Amino acid sequence: MALLELKSATIRFGGLLAVKDLTFSVEEGELFGLIGPNGAGKTTVFNLITGVYAPTSGEILFNGKPVHGRPPHRIAAAGIARTFQNIRLFTGMSVLENVLVSNHMHSKLGVLGAVFQGATYRDEEASYREEAMRLLELFQLDKYADEEAANLPYGSQRRLEIARALATKPRLLLLDEPAAGMNPQESADLMRLIRRLRDEFKVSILLVEHNMKVVMGVCERIQVLVHGEAIAMGAPADIRKDQKVIEAYLGKE
Repeated sequence: MALLELKSATIRFGGLLAVKDLTFSVEEGELFGLIGPNGAGKTTVFNLITGVYAPTSGEILFNGKPVHGRPPHRIAAAGIARTFQNIRLFTGMSVLENVLVSNHMHSKLGVLGAVFQGATYRDEEASYREEAMRLLELFQLDKYADEEAANLPYGSQRRLEIARALATKPRLLLLDEPAAGMNPQESADLMRLIRRLRDEFKVSILLVEHNMKVVMGVCERIQVLVHGEAIAMGAPADIRKDQKVIEAYLGKE
């Protein structure tokens, strides 16, 4: 059974058909790419998977269970986390606090525990802080733990957003253009990081990215969208030489 399945997923906004009859699956532990020109519907697909939008028709299954129509926080709790094309950090909070926010979704103490802050609460907070610092160290952000997130350089903000998503302990991580604005060295580092996350955290990764070096370098299978419709699916080597993909997208790079 695939970890994620889209079955004829379709969404309309008034008269605009943004995604049409999209069917694909992401396997457990897979690095899967979703590519296409601007306006192809890639971020809309992410919004469907994470509950920002409900599909007009079709199904979205996670671990064999339907998630379409469920609110985003329920989908996140089920094991799907994401980053955004435009960075969405809590800019007035510290780097560490941005990661701790995600850890708290797993708290068992509730409102009363947070109010009274007993020994159990303090132990749980210490555990979350330790986990968050380990993530920051992995992303080379631990030295900025007490800095405001808004003060980080752009590439570091990108890494912090991934760390925050990973702190939710997802089984599926959706990365929306993580290499945007990065220089070649940062992009190469990102490729190594994505592979490491999959291997160390046993997480499946669905990647939307315009940087073809990153996509072709890390993804095991790639789905190509144009105007909300799938035009090709396959391994990077097959996608690179697919004539429809070259004409619709790669030839314009």
